[in-house]
Amino acid sequence: MASVIRHAVAGLRWILIGAAVVAVVAGAAVGVATVALGHTPPHGTVALDRPIAEWSLVADPGIDRIQAMDAAVAAVPDSRAVAAEFETEHRGPVWEVEVVTSAGVEYEVTVDANTGEILGAAEHD
Repeated sequence: MASVIRHAVAGLRWILIGAAVVAVVAGAAVGVATVALGHTPPHGTVALDRPIAEWSLVADPGIDRIQAMDAAVAAVPDSRAVAAEFETEHRGPVWEVEVVTSAGVEYEVTVDANTGEILGAAEHD
C-alpha cells in the first residue's frame, strides 16, 4: 500500500511541475503577443500612466508638454530638456520637467500647466 501512495505522490508532483511550466510559457506568450501587436506607445508619444477616469478630473492644461519643456529650458540658462511628466497630486496641474546644463548639472523645473509660469527649479541630486 505504501508503494502505491508513493507512486501517486510522485505522479502528482510531475503534474504540478507540468502545470507550472505551462503557466510560465502561457504568460510569456501573452507578453510577447502584447508587444508584437503594438500595445506599447509609439516612439515620441506620451503614455497615460493613470486610468482615464483620473484624467477626466483634470482640466485641459493651458500648455502642452513641448511648451512646458521650452519654458523650463528658458528658465535654466544653457540647458536642454530631457523629460517631462504631468502631475496633479499636490499643487494642481503642473509639468515637472528635467533639464540638464552643458556642465551636466540636472534640474527639475516645475511649470504651471495652466499658465506656463515657472513655479520653481531645484537642482536634482
